[in-house]
Amino acid sequence: MAVAFRDLFGRRDAARHQGIAAQVTSLMQGWSIEITAKQAAKLERIPLPRGTRVNIAFLPDEQPSAIEQTAARLVYERMVPVPHVPARTLPSHEALDSYLRGLAAVGVREALVIGGGAATQQGPFASSMDVLRTGLFQELGFTRIAVAGHPEGSPDIDAHGLAGALADKNAWAIETGMNVEIMTQFCFDAAQVVKWEEAIRLAGNRLPIRIGLPGPASIKSLLRYAQMCGVGNSLSFLSKRAGNVLQLVTAAEPDGFIVDMSKAVGSDGDNLVAGLHFYPFGGFEKTAHYAAAVAEGRFQVESDGQGFTVTA
Repeated sequence: MAVAFRDLFGRRDAARHQGIAAQVTSLMQGWSIEITAKQAAKLERIPLPRGTRVNIAFLPDEQPSAIEQTAARLVYERMVPVPHVPARTLPSHEALDSYLRGLAAVGVREALVIGGGAATQQGPFASSMDVLRTGLFQELGFTRIAVAGHPEGSPDIDAHGLAGALADKNAWAIETGMNVEIMTQFCFDAAQVVKWEEAIRLAGNRLPIRIGLPGPASIKSLLRYAQMCGVGNSLSFLSKRAGNVLQLVTAAEPDGFIVDMSKAVGSDGDNLVAGLHFYPFGGFEKTAHYAAAVAEGRFQVESDGQGFTVTA
């Protein structure tokens, strides 16, 4: 019996969309998210699935005790807290020791060690490697460490310095046997991220990578955060979309980025991208709901296969 062209093409489209959906849900497994102590304090309940990794940002005006309290709450609510440890913000070896011991005491076993955004070095630590080399993480029973990745470069260190730092972190992971992963700044251009991942892999990186991206937010908010964080290419990308005031208040969702990353990871067996990390610039609860829905497959792939719409 003859098959109508429209039926044949429709079946092909359905199969293609199913393939895209499978790639997206695969990449979204084990997603993580960022929170601040102030955000957590406003929530009656942390609206996340059990076992979700939650990075706790250490803001410039934050007190270590607030981070520790937030971490303790996350442990109690069956999440996995990943507090930031900002090297240049720490005033002394004693401050680092006290902070990490306080975290370990409430059940923290993971951390994100970063240089930190302080304009001037506050104490003896100039870089994340200075903190890692203290040996405190091994002594206190930490099992997993994340370090920063910069697909678009960093305003604090040049390309040569970034390459050296990444090589040092790979070497430290081998020397210590610690489970180490890279967690990147947020980006909007998947092609740029894919190019960067391949470049650092060819240069010797063997650490798995968690790609940072913003959750749903207005373009105005995304522009503000891109400018604050010095994400140059992303700022340029967003500026082209913000041609008028109406567009500035338009909500932007990261579905296109997620689809592009999913396709790239699915087509390259050597790719080291291991998951996604959400920055909730448009609100923590909104981002948490969005990420959980996508990970559970509650979305519809768009007809052109370039994005999707969350359905519940």
